Amino acid sequence: MDVISKALAGADRKDLMRKLPKFIYDEEKALEKTRKILAEKIAQLNSAIDDVSAQLHADDTPNGAAVASDEVEASI
Repeated sequence: MDVISKALAGADRKDLMRKLPKFIYDEEKALEKTRKILAEKIAQLNSAIDDVSAQLHADDTPNGAAVASDEVEASI
């Protein structure tokens, strides 16, 4: 007999049914907290990626001026 079956066999059904919704609620709250933390971390990573991308694009342009790539090709 597995652990869950043993626990269910010894548990008062009313007590179990009373505790189950709280357990499910607690699990949902924990998942929601984790989702929020991950969303914040993703936003931070996206911001860092945007910053690095902007710096790399600024380094590619002569004298920091924005020049369209077709204008550069036309001048060559």
